[in-house]
Amino acid sequence: MVDVDIKAVGPGKTSILIVDDMPQNLQVLVNILREKDYKISVAPGGRKALEMVNIFLPDLILLDIVMPQPDGFQVCKKLKASPKTKDIPIIFLSAKTETEDIVKGFELGAVDYVTKPFKKAELLARISTHLELRKAREEIICLEQKNAALAVAVTANHTINQPLTVLQGNFELFQGSIEKDLLTEKQQRFLTRMKESIERIKTFLLEMSDSPAIHFENYVESRKMVVFERKAHNLVNA
Repeated sequence: MVDVDIKAVGPGKTSILIVDDMPQNLQVLVNILREKDYKISVAPGGRKALEMVNIFLPDLILLDIVMPQPDGFQVCKKLKASPKTKDIPIIFLSAKTETEDIVKGFELGAVDYVTKPFKKAELLARISTHLELRKAREEIICLEQKNAALAVAVTANHTINQPLTVLQGNFELFQGSIEKDLLTEKQQRFLTRMKESIERIKTFLLEMSDSPAIHFENYVESRKMVVFERKAHNLVNA
């Protein structure tokens, strides 16, 4: 019998959470999914499932409907109401075959509804399809974010370059018009920092316009920071 306290089994990177209050159903599903090397986690009820998604986010959830409170419909509603879990694909697995139940499942946000008893090949095909769809959606979102970031980079480059050139030119004129011997050490440090800051801005703008690719890194809390990758020759000369 499957260990209902198990956190994750299987060597794969794709994680699936199975939610069912019947141990024999959990065992059947675990055996099926193991054939595809998924990383499998099980929850013996809706309450446990809601606790588990606060610890890790599965790539897909197989969710039974008829369970002690909260039932599958209630679990799905809560998952879809949370920004953290709303995008996880949910497939209902249920012996409830009434049209109103199936419709309700889709209205709550499930991506699919499989009635019991189900065929193994069909279930695996549906799981694979929805995992691929999720991957495709994530890639589209990532591409849109990168395109938006590149558009901002072009705008920033265009907007900042002209006043930066004026700033650098005036700084050089000012620097050339004064006698360095008359400056105190502190004033010389100020001028050096100003020059270095101008050069840093110029370098950053150049990297933005010349970057072969970008990626995102965590900045603070839920905010991310755009990182412009540098070309190989820039890395060598850095």
